[in-house]
Amino acid sequence: MEKILIKLVFRLYRYRRKGSIPKSASPRLMWGVTPIINFKYWNEALKLKGYNSKTFMTHYYSSINKRADFDIYFEDIKPKSLMRGLLMRFSSLSKIHLLLYIADNFDIIHTTYEGLVWKDSKYWKKELDFYRNCGLKFVVLPYGSDYQMYSQLYNKSWHHALLVNYPESAKREKLISQKIEYFVEYADCIMAGFQFDQIARWDILPYAVYPMNTSMFRPKTNYSKNDGKNGIVKVYHTPNHRGIKGTEFLIQAVEELKAEGVLVELCLLENVQNDVVRDKLYQDADILVEQLILGFALSALEGMATGLPVITNLEDDENEIKVFRRFSYLNECPAVSSNPEKIKETLRCLIKDAELRKSLGEAGVKYVEKYHSYTAMGEIFSAIHDRVWYNKENDLINFFNPNNKDSYNNKYPIVKHPLKNNRIPK
Repeated sequence: MEKILIKLVFRLYRYRRKGSIPKSASPRLMWGVTPIINFKYWNEALKLKGYNSKTFMTHYYSSINKRADFDIYFEDIKPKSLMRGLLMRFSSLSKIHLLLYIADNFDIIHTTYEGLVWKDSKYWKKELDFYRNCGLKFVVLPYGSDYQMYSQLYNKSWHHALLVNYPESAKREKLISQKIEYFVEYADCIMAGFQFDQIARWDILPYAVYPMNTSMFRPKTNYSKNDGKNGIVKVYHTPNHRGIKGTEFLIQAVEELKAEGVLVELCLLENVQNDVVRDKLYQDADILVEQLILGFALSALEGMATGLPVITNLEDDENEIKVFRRFSYLNECPAVSSNPEKIKETLRCLIKDAELRKSLGEAGVKYVEKYHSYTAMGEIFSAIHDRVWYNKENDLINFFNPNNKDSYNNKYPIVKHPLKNNRIPK
């Protein structure tokens, strides 16, 4: 009975919606429904660009975010007709008014591989087919657990770290694979980041897709001249999940440096509101260690936006890193690469060289402004929307290609810093 109702409702509705918005009109943007903070920032950036844009979320994470971070929640949307109210009596159809709300109010859906309203239902594919039949477009922005199939990860240390913090995701691999296959075939644009082992297709290749509201950050102007002998150097680390950040290796390295007489202090900020983290980094930190297992996340960019030298894992590997040096903008990134085996010596180099810390911090501010600011996000997503909505022939696959004279990289001054392949010169 439910299948028949779904088919009937979808068939009746899509003919009313399809083609109702002229292509000359500016598309209405939706970001959701998983409450990752990136969606808030992308949404704000595109609003500044002049788009009609809203976030639409299942809920929010109260430990690190506020309700006001997002525009609309599922609970805010109530049935607007008797028919939708009656459909809610069926358990599998209880959210059909949310599906129709999306189809009524948006044109381009920015989402993850998880899907949308029925992402946890056996009808997830029917929902996505419905939007497509209504003329809506999909831009897929992966964030991690939505697409990571552990058995296919090249980096087995990363595999192990994920099992430490997210063991349940390993049991969802079949469903994750099905959703990836769907979006690889039908999405209008897929934006890859540095974790893309399992994905057959991407249309634009930034190293990391994180947006930053740079107006919320005050870049440092006064850098400590402490060098671990004349005064304490403060190392900050902000893990919400220690396993994937390599926290245990950092703690050990700092303890060993202390035992050798180096004046260094490790400050851990765990499950702390974002505004508190920003203030602490600006006021007190000399170095930020982001993560030591693989890549970097939003915390690294927050450190760079503050003007801090940032340590993260950008070790060269043919499968995971070099493609971003050759075809994207990773060589402009001033983050210092390290790993669990090297972190002690990496810290030692930065602790004793205050001028290097300052040089990297200043380059970090420029890097974030160029590639992750709201201005940058507005330009990047405008190019995507021109392709998926207006059918313009944008060369998205080479958008960040440093060898292309017309690429975004070469449109603005190259970010210069003293690192080579993100390593400190010897």
